[in-house]
Amino acid sequence: MVQNAKSDPSDRAPSRQSRFGLNAANFFQAEAVGVVLPILNTFLKEARWRYDQIGLATALLGLGTLLFQTPAGVLVDRFKNRRLLFFVASIVVGVCFGVIPFVPRSALWIDSLLFLSGVAQSIFIPVLGALALALVGYKALNRTLGENQGWNHVGNIVAALLAFVAVRYFGSASIFYSVAIASLVGAFSVYWMRKEELNEEVASGDGKQPKVKWGTILHDRPVLFLLAAVALFHLANAPILPVTALYIKQLGGSSALTTFTVLSAQLVMVPVAWATGRLCDSWGRKPIMAIAFWVLPFRIFSYILAHSPHMVVSLQALDGIGAGIYSVAIVAFAADLTRGKGQFNSLLGIFATAQAIGGVVGPIVSGLVLQHFGFNMTFLGFAVLALLAAAIFQLLVPNTQSMEAPQAASTVNA
Repeated sequence: MVQNAKSDPSDRAPSRQSRFGLNAANFFQAEAVGVVLPILNTFLKEARWRYDQIGLATALLGLGTLLFQTPAGVLVDRFKNRRLLFFVASIVVGVCFGVIPFVPRSALWIDSLLFLSGVAQSIFIPVLGALALALVGYKALNRTLGENQGWNHVGNIVAALLAFVAVRYFGSASIFYSVAIASLVGAFSVYWMRKEELNEEVASGDGKQPKVKWGTILHDRPVLFLLAAVALFHLANAPILPVTALYIKQLGGSSALTTFTVLSAQLVMVPVAWATGRLCDSWGRKPIMAIAFWVLPFRIFSYILAHSPHMVVSLQALDGIGAGIYSVAIVAFAADLTRGKGQFNSLLGIFATAQAIGGVVGPIVSGLVLQHFGFNMTFLGFAVLALLAAAIFQLLVPNTQSMEAPQAASTVNA
C-alpha cells in the first residue's frame, strides 16, 4: 500500500481533545434526531393526519436522504474540509425541525421541511466515518467506531429522557426545540477536533487510484450482495419504530411512553456498540453482523404477541442489538472493501442509500398496510422481509476481515 507523505494517524494516539470532539459530534447528532420520528408521528396524529399521510411525511424525510446519500458520500470523498460539511449539515437539520411548530400544519410545509432535513442528514454517516478514519487510521478504526457509536447511543438516551420530560410537561411540539438546540451545539463541537491531527487522504480510503470513478466499486460481487442484504434489512426495519409508537397509542399508552421505544433500545445499543468495535477484530465482521440480521425478524414477529404498551416497549429493546452492531460493523465492512482502492466514503454513501431506500419505501408500505389491514399484518409482512435479508447475508456475503485487523492498535483507547 502506498504511504502518504503525511503519516497514518494510526501510528500515534490522537489527543484527548480531538477524541472528545469526534465523540461530541456523534453525541449531539444523535441527540438532535434520535427521538424525533416517534414524536413527529404523534404530533401529526394530534393534528388529525391520517396514518397514510403520516407514512408519506416520514417517507419524504427518507426520500431527501435517499436522493442525496450517494452524492453525499462522493462529496465527502472529494471535499477535504469534513468538519465544515458536518457543521453545515447540523445547522440545516436544526433549522428544519426547529421551525415546524411555527408553520402551518399542512402537507406542503411539513413535507418540505422533512425532505430538506433528510437531504442534510445524508451527510452524517459518511462524514462521521471519514472523520474517524482521518483521526485514527485503519488499525484502530473499529475500536474508535465502537467508542463513537457508544456516545451516539448515549446521545439518543439523553434525547429520549429529555423528550419524555418535555412532551409530558410541554407537549409534543417541544421536541422540535430540543432538536434545534442539540444541532447547534453539535455543529460547533466538531471543531474541537484538531485540524493537524486529521489525515484527510486516509479518510478517502488511502487509494492508489484516488480518481477512479466511484461506480467501479459496484462491480465487486461482495459489495452487491451486502448492498442487497442491507437494503432489505432497512426496508424491514425503518418503519417499525414509528409503527410501534402508533401501536402503543392503539393499546392505550401515553404519548410520553412512546419516547421509551427509543430509550429501551438505546440502553442496549451503548454496550453492544462498544463490544462490536472489539468483536469485529476478534470474531470477524460477518459473525457479529449476522447477529444483527437474525435478531430483526424475531423482534418484528414478536410484536404480534404483544398486547400491552409496556410489552411493546420491552420488545423494542431488541432493536438495540441490531442497531448497535450494524452502526459499527457496516463501516468496518466498507473500510475492508475499499482499502487501497479509495472511495471509502462513496461506499458508505451507497450503503446509506440502501438504508435510505428503506426509510422511503418502508413507511409508505407500512402506512398503506396499516391503514387497510391493521397492525398484525404489518408486523408479519415486515418480519418476512427481515428473514429474507438475513438469509441473503448469511449465504452470500463473505467475511471481509483483513489480516491486519486483529493487530488493531490499542493506543487509541489508552
